[in-house]
Amino acid sequence: MDLPQAEQWGRAITGLRPRQIGALPLVYPILTALHVRQTTNDLAPSQADIDLGRIVELLTLNRLMAPQPLYHVADWLGETVLPQELGIAPEKVYDNRLGRALDQLHPHLGELWVRLVSRAIQVYDLDLSVLHWDVTSLYFEGAYTDSELATYGYSRDHRPDTKQVNLEVDVSHDGYVPVLYQVLPGNTADITRPLPHLHNLLRFLARPELADRRFRPILVSDRKMVTPEAVLACHDRHLFYLGPLANGTATEAVLRSVSVEELAARPLAYRPQRVKPDDARFVPYQGVWRPFTFEHGGQQVTDRVLVLWSAGKQRLDEEKRKTHLKRLLNKLADVQKKLNTRRYKKRTYVEQRLVAVQQGNAAQGLVDIHLTGEDAALGLSFRINRERLAAAQGLDGRYALATNAAHLSANQTLTLFKGQDGAEKRFRVVKGPLQVRPLFVRSDRRIEGLVFISLLALLVRAILERACRQAGLAVTAEQLFRGFATLQAVDLTWADGSWQRKASEMTAFQAEVLHTLGWPIADTYASPRPLLR
Repeated sequence: MDLPQAEQWGRAITGLRPRQIGALPLVYPILTALHVRQTTNDLAPSQADIDLGRIVELLTLNRLMAPQPLYHVADWLGETVLPQELGIAPEKVYDNRLGRALDQLHPHLGELWVRLVSRAIQVYDLDLSVLHWDVTSLYFEGAYTDSELATYGYSRDHRPDTKQVNLEVDVSHDGYVPVLYQVLPGNTADITRPLPHLHNLLRFLARPELADRRFRPILVSDRKMVTPEAVLACHDRHLFYLGPLANGTATEAVLRSVSVEELAARPLAYRPQRVKPDDARFVPYQGVWRPFTFEHGGQQVTDRVLVLWSAGKQRLDEEKRKTHLKRLLNKLADVQKKLNTRRYKKRTYVEQRLVAVQQGNAAQGLVDIHLTGEDAALGLSFRINRERLAAAQGLDGRYALATNAAHLSANQTLTLFKGQDGAEKRFRVVKGPLQVRPLFVRSDRRIEGLVFISLLALLVRAILERACRQAGLAVTAEQLFRGFATLQAVDLTWADGSWQRKASEMTAFQAEVLHTLGWPIADTYASPRPLLR
């Protein structure tokens, strides 16, 4: 009696092993289009059995698909289809080898990055007319005693107890694609970066590969860029800038120069993405232009500032003031209760306590405090200064955006500035899905190398999202990676010792994405290739 075909096949198969394909069909075409391997090897040729370009590809794919410390990369590699796809046996990529590769890569990081980004600009027609600049911090667990980069500094991650490095990045407004980056010591002050950053940006824009893209970009940033020195430098170097004015007397004066009635007469069309078009509860932003003069080193220039009012910011300002006032009044009441007891009998001690409870509290100027009497006979009274409170409330919801881009309308100015949030979200991707930390390396060369790999992975993610959007696919990178996580291949070992790799059937979502993008299907990554051993 003939056996059923399924049983015949079952007897012929002596082994089954799943292999992860995952998001490989989404990201590998981008690495290929960017010529990552070729460009790396052109800059850093090697006689090793695994060239440096292959290792850069491997580490970038790991950072994109399943971020691992260097000592776990080989284990991850062995569970995927990549050994055949890249021609690398997992045992060849032990952590010391990967670390040495990062050392070899280090002298070429700057040039390699700008070559890859220049190619991305050309291949994907990236628009650099508006760039967003920001600085973030990346903290690390551990001592890092031999590192000049990892040090204590102002922590944007609210981890002042850990060492950190700072990361300065420019991203395009079009797709928030990273264009330039710089790794800085963790104690670098933001105020020192505008001029060096402008120099780096201009040097990049002058590259011959970008000769057909000569333009005057608008550089959008937070208030650290909008200093008198930086503004004058932008004028000298023919760059447009856009960012908020820092707090100060001059800023307060220009905010107060616009009346409530004048603002109300200038509603703006901008609406946040979270607000539905038919939401009648949304109160439009309001904006009025005013001239503003910057002075530095005996030079001055007059630009425009857009005085803005936002209902959301007004509510936030009110809530913050209430919190600060309550905190201050409660602390003052506590001092008042303890007055003339123990240490609080001494006037000098009470004076010190009054300074301490006000320090750092944004409401300190809104409360009148009177300490009377001598030691052991002290009196303390305090009350809210209603006049100063009313003056502070008059600025609720207001802020000012400065720019020398005279061609921008009020609505365009606000829209471009709101795009700064996209740059900050890119940073969160580096810290989150790409897991730039923990790095598990100790030398500055390797820290910079893995930051480069993470930024290259970020470049690929941003290009992927942008390509999907241009193709009409309304999906985020997170949705794409999640949707492709189930994509696998199976290695079949036959009784005669031969083997075969078969890709699993794609889901409707996976098939639709690859078809819409016009990229190779999963079967492409199931073809066996020889391994380098």
